[in-house]
Amino acid sequence: MRVHYFSDIHLEFGPLQLPEVAADVVVAAGDIGVGLQGMRWLAQLDKPVIYVAGNHEFYQHDHVELLPRLEQAALGTPVRFLENKVHVLDGVRFLGCTLWTDLGAGDEDVSRLEDSVNDFHRIRFDGRPYRFEHYLALHRRSRTWLARALQRPFSGKTVVVTHHAPSFWSWDNRPSALNRFAYCNDLRELMYEYDIAAWFHGHTHVVWDYRCGDTRILCNPRGYHDRRPVEEFRPGRVVEI
Repeated sequence: MRVHYFSDIHLEFGPLQLPEVAADVVVAAGDIGVGLQGMRWLAQLDKPVIYVAGNHEFYQHDHVELLPRLEQAALGTPVRFLENKVHVLDGVRFLGCTLWTDLGAGDEDVSRLEDSVNDFHRIRFDGRPYRFEHYLALHRRSRTWLARALQRPFSGKTVVVTHHAPSFWSWDNRPSALNRFAYCNDLRELMYEYDIAAWFHGHTHVVWDYRCGDTRILCNPRGYHDRRPVEEFRPGRVVEI
């Protein structure tokens, strides 16, 4: 299967015209646009799309209210929106979720993270400000779901799609070391225990292609088009899995 993959298109910072590429499926690993902007853009593509929300989809929105709207907007389109859900396409099992991090599970300075991470200032949760306990609850829900989904036998290949990274190896040692807990999870044990062919993620605004165990980890983010674009981003990047 040929996968055309990208993340962090950030249409709120500028449009993008994707090139024509030979691929069987598109994987959009979050932060495509704010609210329903990314969904509407992806729905115009002429091939199946696997889409998970990033954190920016929820900016200026309420997380609890937007999730069902994203699911509803995908109906009748080529897009399969996954939040703790499975979709099987041509014998390949796709497991998808945003996979918010555990922010160091409270071992780090949570108050500093809440001050420095924009999510806590631009997202609401069930009518209230988005806080550490919401972040952690969503992380635990997705992590539990993902582990259980991977335990279920499947005869074909398994691919995981998340927005937040599954490994701290996807952090590029930028000076803001504390913020890595808002970008990366540490789920290496899942990759060592289960047969995962590929894991696509976004969020870090760094292009990645490396292996953790037998799992190939891939990230192809555009970044902020008019501010801090990712030079290594390729809008037509394809991988065979």
